[in-house]
Amino acid sequence: MTRTAPRASPPALRAPLWQRLLIELAPVVVVVSTALVVLARMAASEWSAVLLYSGDSLVLPLLHSSIVAGEPFDWVFSSQLFFFPELVIYSAIALVVSDPRAAIVVNGIVNLLLFYAFARVIARLALQRSRHRFIEISVALGAIGLYAVICLLEPQPNINGSSIATLYLFNTYYQGVIIIGLSVLALTLWLTRAFRRAAWGSTRTVTATVVTGAVTAAVTLCDPLYLLQVTAPLGLTLVVMWFARHLTTRGFLLLAAVNGGSALLGLWGRRFVEQYLAIALDKYMDIEKIPSSITLVGNTIAELASTSVGMFKLLLWGAVVVVTVGFFLYALFAQTRPSLRRTVSGAELFLTAFSTLSLVTMVLGFFVTGSQTTRYLLPIFVFPLLGMIPVVIHVLRLSMLVVPYAEYRRSLARFMVGASSAVAVLVVVAGAVSLPPVIRMVTGATYSGATCFEDTIGDREESGVGSFWITRQWEVYADERGDVLQVRGDLSVDDWMINVATYVDKDYSYVIVDPWGHVTEQSVQVLGTPAEVTTCGDFEIYDYEGTPGERILTDAIDRSAEKTLELHGFPG
Repeated sequence: MTRTAPRASPPALRAPLWQRLLIELAPVVVVVSTALVVLARMAASEWSAVLLYSGDSLVLPLLHSSIVAGEPFDWVFSSQLFFFPELVIYSAIALVVSDPRAAIVVNGIVNLLLFYAFARVIARLALQRSRHRFIEISVALGAIGLYAVICLLEPQPNINGSSIATLYLFNTYYQGVIIIGLSVLALTLWLTRAFRRAAWGSTRTVTATVVTGAVTAAVTLCDPLYLLQVTAPLGLTLVVMWFARHLTTRGFLLLAAVNGGSALLGLWGRRFVEQYLAIALDKYMDIEKIPSSITLVGNTIAELASTSVGMFKLLLWGAVVVVTVGFFLYALFAQTRPSLRRTVSGAELFLTAFSTLSLVTMVLGFFVTGSQTTRYLLPIFVFPLLGMIPVVIHVLRLSMLVVPYAEYRRSLARFMVGASSAVAVLVVVAGAVSLPPVIRMVTGATYSGATCFEDTIGDREESGVGSFWITRQWEVYADERGDVLQVRGDLSVDDWMINVATYVDKDYSYVIVDPWGHVTEQSVQVLGTPAEVTTCGDFEIYDYEGTPGERILTDAIDRSAEKTLELHGFPG
């Protein structure tokens, strides 16, 4: 009697492509809407001025336009280069969006989309075999939602005080470190298969290590803060995973060597770009200022606690930290109890460990280096949110286990889908309502700072000078034919995030005197009597066209530019 082969089970039904694309597109719309809500709040406050017109915020528009124009690359930055990933992201946007205001705003939206994308990938890798698309999307959007709420609780741009989280939406305030950090965490989970069954030596290993090493070296070359904010806590996290036996000795050595070695390689490579740096890294470290760093953090917390909005933000962020740290401590305890060990996955331990240890290393590093700028603490408002992903996944998994009947579990799942969908619809509606003020901000409808300047300067070919804080916005947004370049109070070149080559071979005929005491009336006394003085709001434009002061100013700038080029080793 012939034995027939068993009939194959029918393949699982798969949703049509259009339906799967719609499911993936919907959360993207929610994230964009969330970004619009935050941007609309910024448009209605002083945040818009910091986002679009602050000297720091305009370095990428100036850098991009300088490269596109083919100018000699004699750029001097701060201690941070902005090539990777900041310039890469901004330039990709600027290729499509030519207006600098629009490009800056779109950059903020893209930053949030990247946060969602990596959170989504991390959630998917953490779930592994039990993965469910709805849970992946929900926990990633939950992290975005918490971040947005924290941003909305920062009504004023006190960027060196209590308003830190919103800076992730900017293009030059250390968001690049966070983006690359998120990508490296995702690569680590992908390489180790969420610390379940890593196959060392496979094609996956080669791919992940090469990509991790390349992006780590590149970002450390550009911003050494990556060492403190990502490499250090990641190294400690790998030690935890090794001790907890979620990582073999071979795997630990490989990951530690790739992350640590590539970061040190990037740091070593900075010696070859020293001419582009205005200040050495060690100038940011001053152990004598440790007491004032501690005082600064204490004052910042006191400032938050002094208002109801600040207190709510403090409590919300504190709750996230407590939950993340608490779960990490439970996960550590579970590793020592065979009966509990399987209740916490390797991915859950890894993510909560990194979130906790990054918080510790950043705060300690802030104190030890004597830092006086709280915006360096930006990652502590993002990485703990990442730690909430495994916590929520763990809670959802347990909630399904404690519900005894399948019908009840299906009802619970339907309720979660319905509630999440309702929240998503509300966010999209709020985003649509927020669009008009964002458009007004992008078009510069409320910006009149350059109008008087344009009327005064007209079509003249000569360039002018002023302080860092005013010249950069007029250089980007005004329609003058010459350049408006930044100088110090003594009318010497201010080589801070600027292309020194732009000072060469120009005639200078006017000086902008600002109300902040950077370039003052005393600064222009050496130029003699101006031909005219025009008041533009808080500023005064001293015009020396046709007077001896024009030649004095031009010669002074020429001498200073030559010295600055020589100082940085650029060709004269």
